[in-house]
Amino acid sequence: MYDFDTVLNRRGRGACKFLGIADDVVPMSIADMDFASPPEVQEALRQRADFGNYGYTVMVDEDYQAIIDFVKWRHGVDIPREHLLATPGVLYTMRCAMYMLTQPGDKVVVSLPLHTPSIRTAGMQGRIPLHNWMKRRADGNYTFDLEDLERHFQAGAKVLLMCSPHNPTGRVWTREELEGIAQLAQAYDVTVVVDEVHRDLAYSGHPHLSIGELPGMAERTITVFSASKTFNFGGFHIGTAVVPCEDYKQRLRAKLYEIGHDCGRPPLFSMVAQTTAYQKGHAWLKELIAVLERNADLCIHSLEGLPVKVFRPEASFILWVDCSELKLDTAALNALMQEARLTADPGHYYDMGEIGGYTGPQHHFRLTFGMPQSVLEPAMERLRKCIERRA
Repeated sequence: MYDFDTVLNRRGRGACKFLGIADDVVPMSIADMDFASPPEVQEALRQRADFGNYGYTVMVDEDYQAIIDFVKWRHGVDIPREHLLATPGVLYTMRCAMYMLTQPGDKVVVSLPLHTPSIRTAGMQGRIPLHNWMKRRADGNYTFDLEDLERHFQAGAKVLLMCSPHNPTGRVWTREELEGIAQLAQAYDVTVVVDEVHRDLAYSGHPHLSIGELPGMAERTITVFSASKTFNFGGFHIGTAVVPCEDYKQRLRAKLYEIGHDCGRPPLFSMVAQTTAYQKGHAWLKELIAVLERNADLCIHSLEGLPVKVFRPEASFILWVDCSELKLDTAALNALMQEARLTADPGHYYDMGEIGGYTGPQHHFRLTFGMPQSVLEPAMERLRKCIERRA
């Protein structure tokens, strides 16, 4: 019913991941997709633009109800209207929530590997970041190291910044895994601020569960999500926070206002896009998830039999590849990707939160595969051949 095959030329339009790369290079680094957003969203934006008056606007009942109805449809959860806070996006809100909950000198935990800006957030404005390294399960995939996490809580950390589903591994945390964190959070009076921007893209067989839905966690959890990954309009900078604790909600609203955002007054076209997507994007999203699952299978099949370890993601369009057996440093990994004519994020981005300067061993790289298969398949074939030559 929808078109996920047309190749859109995003070059020359300020698209971040296409800047500074040759025309024959496929960017598989920055986490947005190369599909068009739902046609219903495009049409709504055209109609609103045609109206011609773009004066001050605010979110109204219809906009909030669209969020509530979509969450009920996608996740089976009823969110009370009074728990919602309209925000300028996930990252802004995560940072403001941390500032609201802590003071300079306070300790904040992040579980690594993790989305680079989230690692950096934990050390901003004088906060002290504590790194909780995840551990590998028997099958080699990732899970939480609860013993190490408890040591950080014992050391006085009162905030945990987490990502669910997880970026970069693509894990969708199980109820049992989330219950382990919830038990520790309650035992040590820790507040959890959770980035759930990939939640709507959970694959079949891997239902997403918000940690704030677990018993005893609602009042100590701030859950932040957005339609930006779901419907591919990250450039609109709009999101939602679920904050059952009224004191937290009002303090978070005030902290966002300090940085210049008046909650409930997002940019006009961002609001149009979000409400339309939540109201009319259900069928498009179902098709998108099927496309992403096929793309994930294509990527994994392309790397089978090579000296790399890949686990099928359980959500979204990210692939975390263990390349430790190749024994590459940063320069060698970059050279491999240049030879394959694609871009990827080196693993150290997610281990230490630094972009430049690191020249040591690279144990992982992250690929994004939200693109037409006509682009993805040859890119993965080139990567396969390049790894074979270096193995």
